[in-house]
Amino acid sequence: MSTTPVTPVPKTTTTTPAPTQGWAWLKAHEILVALVLLLAVGVWGYGRFLDASSSKAEARANTAEQALVAQKAQDAQNAAQILTLTQQYQQLTATLATQNASLAASLASRQTAQAAQQATDAHLAPSALATRLQQLANTLPEEVALAPDGKIDLTQSGAVKVTQTLEQISPLQADLKDTQATLGATQAAKAQADTLIAAQGTQITGLNLAMTDQDKACKTEIASVKADAKKSKWSWFKRGFVVGVVTGFVGGVYAGHAGF
Repeated sequence: MSTTPVTPVPKTTTTTPAPTQGWAWLKAHEILVALVLLLAVGVWGYGRFLDASSSKAEARANTAEQALVAQKAQDAQNAAQILTLTQQYQQLTATLATQNASLAASLASRQTAQAAQQATDAHLAPSALATRLQQLANTLPEEVALAPDGKIDLTQSGAVKVTQTLEQISPLQADLKDTQATLGATQAAKAQADTLIAAQGTQITGLNLAMTDQDKACKTEIASVKADAKKSKWSWFKRGFVVGVVTGFVGGVYAGHAGF
């Protein structure tokens, strides 16, 4: 009896392709992968939003700083103009004060001379008094005559000239009174103007101080905006770094599973 040898059938080993295992792992962890991707996109988008917001805030701060610089330049120009006008006003008032003092001295001198002349007129001899009357009334010698008894006689024309001369006294006295009142009002107006100028100077000083404080506040705000922008960028950089690490870890896990 013959025996036929049996050829052994080789054992077949089934190996799952690596891509199939990788896709299986990805299928099993698709929610985790989706969350990681969503988080990465969100971080990137929010970082871009923060960058844009920071740029806009910094632009607004720079615009405000430029406006402040322009306003300060305008204020300096206004202050220089006010200083010039104030100096001109002070020079004018000094000139007027000098003129008024000179006029007052002249007035006082004339009043003193008038009182002295009146005292002298009271003791003039009849002939000298007649001559003085001719000078004051601008009469002719024959219009003022000295009588033998020592009396002074006036002709009709001489009496008219004396009367006309005396008519000038009352208006002149009224004009002098009005001039003195005007001078007093002018002095009062000057004093009020000096007070106003001093108040304006105080106001300008206060505005300059306020502008200085505003300048400091603006610069502080700009520095704060820039610091916040840098801090925000750094914070999101760290978060992005963490996300990168997580993403790398997930990728490593995926690669590890894909290798099996």
